[in-house]
Amino acid sequence: MVGVGVAVAAALLGAVGSAWAQGATPPPPVVQADPAGRWIRGESEHFIVYSDRSENLIRRYVTMLEDFDGVLRRIHGKTDVETPRKLPLYLLSGSRQLRRVMPGADERLQGVYLTGMEDIFVLAIRDDSNQYDRNNGDDTVLHEYTHHFMMQYFPDAYPGWLVEGLAEYYKTIDLQMKKVQIGDFSRGRAHSLLNDKWLPVSDLLSKRPSQFERDDVLTFYAQSWLLTHYVWSDRERRRKLQTYLDMVRDHGDPMASWTKVYGQDGPALEKALRTYMNKPLLAMNLTREPPTPQIAFTRLPAGADDLILEIQRLKGGVPKADAPALLAKFQEGAAKRPGEFYSRLALARAEIDLGDRAKGEAILKTLLEERPADLEALQIMAYSRLETARRMARNPADREQAKAIYADAAVYLGRAHKVDGDNFLTLYGYAETKSMDREPSQNTLNVVYRAASIAPQNPVIRTNAARLFIRAKQYEIAREMLEPVAGNPHGGPQARRAAQLLSTLEGKVDGEALAPAKAAAASGEGDKDASGG
Repeated sequence: MVGVGVAVAAALLGAVGSAWAQGATPPPPVVQADPAGRWIRGESEHFIVYSDRSENLIRRYVTMLEDFDGVLRRIHGKTDVETPRKLPLYLLSGSRQLRRVMPGADERLQGVYLTGMEDIFVLAIRDDSNQYDRNNGDDTVLHEYTHHFMMQYFPDAYPGWLVEGLAEYYKTIDLQMKKVQIGDFSRGRAHSLLNDKWLPVSDLLSKRPSQFERDDVLTFYAQSWLLTHYVWSDRERRRKLQTYLDMVRDHGDPMASWTKVYGQDGPALEKALRTYMNKPLLAMNLTREPPTPQIAFTRLPAGADDLILEIQRLKGGVPKADAPALLAKFQEGAAKRPGEFYSRLALARAEIDLGDRAKGEAILKTLLEERPADLEALQIMAYSRLETARRMARNPADREQAKAIYADAAVYLGRAHKVDGDNFLTLYGYAETKSMDREPSQNTLNVVYRAASIAPQNPVIRTNAARLFIRAKQYEIAREMLEPVAGNPHGGPQARRAAQLLSTLEGKVDGEALAPAKAAAASGEGDKDASGG
């Protein structure tokens, strides 16, 4: 970790222009604080929660999240492991707010976990008025956080039934004052197991949710939960799981591998599962002191009332047909508060993504004169310059100009690195500034490896990092980057691209026993043993 940190700092800070490299950094001008609005930010050790309702709601929610995170860490042996990035969560009051981020969201959707290039975050509806929902929709968030946790500390290619089964297993946790109970059943999944036609066990072991007909997806989740509970509740079955996973990763047939490891063919496994679900479930009980997390509260500027959720929508990409209306909303919001830093920064982002890039960059330059060390403004400017450079580099006649723009982006990233030396967007952006190098340097590989270690849930970073390691003939790390993306049950086109790239590595072997990037950044990545045993 020390090696990569020093190398990154030297490279990034070395990229800063002469105005920053020579002499002391000029003190920023005194800036009037923006008037406060309704939205509140609550930050704890592992989470950042936003809500426009109350500090008390945020406190209760953060306490629940920290409690759940602590249980996962205890079970999986990660109690003292660093958290390289806190997970942002937007606590919404209903589907109306959810549609400000996802216009086509289903009315029944209670939460969603999004892993775009710019951000990894959760949207969660919390309706305390529903007296019949004992979790107030929290089970969806706990399901998604399990995915996030496993990818952070155990990134690997897992079968779909285990990915979803673990999330289903942990989401039913009962967080009591002095005790935690794990292993209860979900009423919806139990109904599906008792009333729906079961999927063939061979399909359960080998397929992803996207490979089933819509009516069968709920059955897949229910059977995945049951199979995971069956394995997780028995020490011997859990001990054998790693052997089974290794066989499947080595291209073994999932059903045949199960038979070899567990001695059950398809009918025998189905019979065992049906027998298991008709007996009292074995729950795991842990005693512990409930957490009392330290939470720092900040009230956001008034512009967040109009634009905070629209900013998150921008990060996911906006269809061309929707761009004019959304850009107009940002322009109206900024016009209401022409002196507010927050609204002008939001408008700059929107202009760059949806409207006039030059206008957006001009706004950013003004903002950076006011607040030279604003991390978000520096990153937005850097990524805008990177996009311009990428487009120009496609034309051989413009390559020299593209190099100059890449260098300009590196200056902004160097300044951003001074503000936060371990931010994945800054680190990944720096690797992008080296796109025109004939071969990636070891420092570039170190930097992109660290970026992927901080945000392993980001499929774009992992895939593009893999491409760099392939160019450097460091194939083992490339596989390590690609396998979790290719194996993501909800990965869509990105998973397919990763799988195709992974297939090109068949039979290729590294020239070195351990690549320097992995050695330097080893502390930034969790081990691969998902059993937690």
